[in-house]
Amino acid sequence: MREVALYWLAYEITGSAWALGILGFCEAAPRLLLGAVGGVIVDRYDRLRLLTGIQFLCCLPVFTLIVLYFMGILQFWHMAVLEVLWATIRSMNPTAGQSLLRDLVPEPELMSAVSLYSIGFNFARIVGPSIGGVLIIWIGVGGCFLYYGVSLVISAVELLSVRLRASMPATSESSVFSEFKEGLAYIGTAPMILASILAAYVISIFVGTYTRFLAVFAKDILAVGPEGLGLLVAAPGVGAVASLIVLGALEERWSRKHLMWFTAMATPALLILFCFSRNLWLSVFLLSVFGGMQIIFRTVSRLVIQIEAPRELLGRVMSVFLMDQGMRSLGSMVMGAFVSAFGAAYGLALTSLASIILTTVTFWRLLGRRRN
Repeated sequence: MREVALYWLAYEITGSAWALGILGFCEAAPRLLLGAVGGVIVDRYDRLRLLTGIQFLCCLPVFTLIVLYFMGILQFWHMAVLEVLWATIRSMNPTAGQSLLRDLVPEPELMSAVSLYSIGFNFARIVGPSIGGVLIIWIGVGGCFLYYGVSLVISAVELLSVRLRASMPATSESSVFSEFKEGLAYIGTAPMILASILAAYVISIFVGTYTRFLAVFAKDILAVGPEGLGLLVAAPGVGAVASLIVLGALEERWSRKHLMWFTAMATPALLILFCFSRNLWLSVFLLSVFGGMQIIFRTVSRLVIQIEAPRELLGRVMSVFLMDQGMRSLGSMVMGAFVSAFGAAYGLALTSLASIILTTVTFWRLLGRRRN
């Protein structure tokens, strides 16, 4: 809901696809710059306390945005600065949350745990955007921001009630840089993990920030307004939840390597088909399948990391993988430039084609010639 409201308001204020790319850069850059530090901190300190503190601190930029909006003085530069602050606070959130799974469930249940984690996230992606487009009309974007702020407070209070067995955070006298280098050295010795990380980076740069430009498709290409935008943003979440339900059956038939390879190829290919659709429901269907392929790739990749990486390195390895979210800062600029130069449809199609080529090369060089 927050994303629908934020990008719809930004496009209304500026009327520029380039501005949407800048806003995406402001969100993703802190993740890229702070992701490495976040992994070391997650390995050193209590992950549950980190998550709880992050939720409370995120309220600061959110409620500042709400006050500026209702005072009638909110400008695009305010949105950009507050987005940087919000993203900076949340930069450790994904690493801490996903690393915590290893402390919550035994290894045989990790596939179920990772899948349920993803189902919860993607169910939220369905519900939020679906009603977000309608609520923009009913209560305005300010109401959507307020709703999001209240949800942050609730989630922070909920985390206070979680209890875990006493854990022993790793202690080290090494510097942050040397500990991060230790994590990188391990990744270099694990081809499956390295291939998944590089493919995730490519997809993030050339495909991942497509949502920043769905407002352009909804308003200028499909002409469906905010309600249609809500459907487009929610569609990948629908496909993601549906795909995760059958992921266990897929894993029985396909190896993890082949699942990663196929879904990394299918994700940008489906976005290309979406770019040339001029029918709302066909576009929704294509984005649904797109979302399914994208989430299977990420779920299988995270499972590989959870199983293969040693616990004392898990936070660092996971943070390197999740730096693909930070790569979206570069992706927002790249895709924004292509959209400005070639239009939304042709611009996203060209970046998706680049993703297919680079991902194919990555998997072939690292995994294509491996023998069990």
